[in-house]
Amino acid sequence: MLLSHRILDVDAGFLDDVLLAEQMRMLTGLYAKRNQPDITGMPVEWQGYGDALAIRLNQLVAEMALRGKATPGRVPLPEESVLWPTLETAWLDEQLQLFARRALDGHPGRIRLPRNDHELWATYKYSILARNHQAYHHFGRQVAARQVPLANLWLRMVSACRTQPSTGGIRNALQHMWGYVSNQASLGPQTEDLTAFAREIGSLALAHQVSYLVNSTALGELQAWG
Repeated sequence: MLLSHRILDVDAGFLDDVLLAEQMRMLTGLYAKRNQPDITGMPVEWQGYGDALAIRLNQLVAEMALRGKATPGRVPLPEESVLWPTLETAWLDEQLQLFARRALDGHPGRIRLPRNDHELWATYKYSILARNHQAYHHFGRQVAARQVPLANLWLRMVSACRTQPSTGGIRNALQHMWGYVSNQASLGPQTEDLTAFAREIGSLALAHQVSYLVNSTALGELQAWG
């Protein structure tokens, strides 16, 4: 099995189908044993972070559902603030190298690996918008001015998406995304059912291969928080 002993941190959209299925199997098993005092197979850096494990599992479920694959149900979101294990730069870089190698071998994820800071920002921008409107504009200005090195921007994007978005933030991001598929959509931006709204945007984006949305983290991960 690939990386059976490590939990990947980068958005699930970057994982190819094989990696996604392997991570799902591993996290499902770990989550089922999360309350045991000594969990066999739990990576050392994730010990004590059961709430974060639940969120990561939901993100995998959302991505698999987006791809039309059978999934287990989502697990309950934590009621308290969530603490995450430290995201090490070296481990993040190792993950990105893994995705690059697998893409070259013919196993790309849904999201193509960004080649520069502008592509990386375009990939994460709606996920950031769902969490903090001011941060969205701040990062946008920094990227436009080339003020953030690519490795640092990766770390900031992945870390920022560990924060739970508000319902209003999710709606705002989805409304921006809806504009790319509005001609085919049956639901309008004022719909009350955000879950159905997100699913329709995702379905239409994939069906019509709307590249800007297909390569957006928000297309999958925002559905993990509903």
